[in-house]
Amino acid sequence: MSRYHFMLIVSTVATLGSLYFSEIRGFIPCPLCWWQRLFMYTTAIYLLVSLFRNRPVDGFFLRLYTLLGFAVAAYHVILERLPDGEALCTNGCLIKWVNYFGFLTIPMMSLIAFTILIALAFYPKQKNAQ
Repeated sequence: MSRYHFMLIVSTVATLGSLYFSEIRGFIPCPLCWWQRLFMYTTAIYLLVSLFRNRPVDGFFLRLYTLLGFAVAAYHVILERLPDGEALCTNGCLIKWVNYFGFLTIPMMSLIAFTILIALAFYPKQKNAQ
């Protein structure tokens, strides 16, 4: 298995998790959540199609989308942690639908997933040892 297979697993789990929270649990995504979904869903679909059809994966595209998703997720987590974050986001971005272990909110889960994807996307290629 290549790093792209692991990236597909991480992005698919994150995609299914976000769909679970919105469609089954009924949590309403905020605008920042929608941007994070855009980058995560696109990454998952792109990897699925590329790997299923045995086509080369565009590393630049993956790095770009994971970095953009990471930036939105980091901004969301920072807003959530600020004492006066409500002043910067009035569209429901700061509702903590879940709070596992006192720190693990949905934006934090997204940030963790994007961090893993970035680590895998920027991991150097292995040279074939013969």
